[in-house]
Amino acid sequence: MTNKEKEIKEARIKELLVKREEYVNNGEIEKEIVALRELKVLFRRVYGDESNENIKVLTELGNALKYVGKFEESLRLLSKVENIVLKKYGENSLAFVTCSANLAEVYRIMKKYDKVEEKYSKAIKIYKKNNFKNGYVFSGICNNLGLFCEENGHYEDSIKWQQRSLEILENFQNNDVQKAIILSNMVKSYIKLDEKKLAKNMMEKSLEILSNEVGENSNLYLNIINNLANVYFESNSYKIALILLEKCEHICKIILGTENENYKNILEKISIVKKKIEKHKMEQYVWKDQIVKKIKN
Repeated sequence: MTNKEKEIKEARIKELLVKREEYVNNGEIEKEIVALRELKVLFRRVYGDESNENIKVLTELGNALKYVGKFEESLRLLSKVENIVLKKYGENSLAFVTCSANLAEVYRIMKKYDKVEEKYSKAIKIYKKNNFKNGYVFSGICNNLGLFCEENGHYEDSIKWQQRSLEILENFQNNDVQKAIILSNMVKSYIKLDEKKLAKNMMEKSLEILSNEVGENSNLYLNIINNLANVYFESNSYKIALILLEKCEHICKIILGTENENYKNILEKISIVKKKIEKHKMEQYVWKDQIVKKIKN
């Protein structure tokens, strides 16, 4: 490669990195993946197959692909990273722990829980063996283990792991957004344990932090509040779900527009929740009417 060719490729890399950040901020995952695919080719040619730059872009692409259901490609890329890291840094490295955690997350979304346990167990074992300091990597592992426990119905264990994640983050600055995400992840487990006040407290804290840090008219705030609405809907708490969904509708209209598919889905959910509330009111009325009749008789 000539110096001129390298300069052209590096200029394109800078351009794509700016675009990719824009896509991330706008929640445009498909466009982000397109940018990462091109970056993958450029990074390999400019920096080399085993370079840290290539490791990073392969990891980011692999992590992004799991969110659009392209699990096999995600696993292939992340496994490639694991092999490069193993060769460069060895198994007893923080980089290798990160690889195991990334693969575990793909398996969690795929619901291959035996693989999740295998990867996370290995990651934690290496972490403790080498006495790595509690950092962002381990905080992320704890949070994801909390999600894993929640999905398997182990709600108390889920909360313990997520509380551990929050404790680790207390040692670092500029982590409020991550804290908010973890707090929102705890809501479902508290609801399942019938700790409704704690669930509400976690939700309010999470949304307050996000409002201050990224603003309510942001994709992250919209995604979190939509997830919380789903959690309350699944627990038959339709009134709270409706309040959250109506807020979703307002934010989605502002940042995505009324023609967006997500906006239409939110309107459909609102309609379903309103019908559930009306049905519940009717059932309550019938029940009270039957009780009154029994008392009179």
